[in-house]
Amino acid sequence: MRTLQVSMENRAGHTLRGIVTLPAGEGPFPCVLLLHGFTGSVSGYKYLNTRVARDLAAQGIGCARFDFYGCGESDGEFEDSTFTGLYHDAEDLFAWLGAQDFADKNRLYLSGQSMGGYVAASCAPKLQPKALLLLCPGAGMWFGCKDRADAVTQKGMRFFDMEGLRYEMAFNYDMASHPNPFEEAKGYDGPVLLVRASDDKLVDERTCQAYAQVYRDPELLTTDGGGHNFTSIPARQAVTAAMADFIHRRG
Repeated sequence: MRTLQVSMENRAGHTLRGIVTLPAGEGPFPCVLLLHGFTGSVSGYKYLNTRVARDLAAQGIGCARFDFYGCGESDGEFEDSTFTGLYHDAEDLFAWLGAQDFADKNRLYLSGQSMGGYVAASCAPKLQPKALLLLCPGAGMWFGCKDRADAVTQKGMRFFDMEGLRYEMAFNYDMASHPNPFEEAKGYDGPVLLVRASDDKLVDERTCQAYAQVYRDPELLTTDGGGHNFTSIPARQAVTAAMADFIHRRG
């Protein structure tokens, strides 16, 4: 297994920094772009994304993970991030991955957890990855986002203190300008894996079922517990095993 610290410049001229985890041996390898969740970073909650990347590499699959603009070690401040910016970052990162010598251009996969899953699903119709792997996609954050922003701004505030992060209401207004998440996801007809924990309190079963109605014969997996971030050893093992199996069956 090899781990590479990498960086790339997005379309706005900002540097995004990340980590690529590759299998041992010679490539090119099938590769996954894994997008992190809201207020998250390249490692994921309690290193979820790190665990996924290492387990995939052990199964012969590469994984690229980057901090979005305004997050983690990438350029910018969290308060400057926008939903459209996340969308553009995902597109730029997918193009970057496809240009790397270690990546098999015909076997590029797109994945995301929570908000990263929402972004991945929204970008998939344009990017057309070989397959789409959505881990508890957080489409629910779109519904009512303008009303929540209005409630803050009507108090004379522009931002909300989110555990030390300045969460600008401009993010919500920008997100509200996008179509309904399930409408935005239409147009991707490739294979889809949807994963959710049985006790996830942030992404409910209806969200996954709504996404399932968009796609042709999606595969659905519900882990036995683990919560929104799959915070149990059995849940994480189930997630990574399902992802690896799903990718291998796609050739």
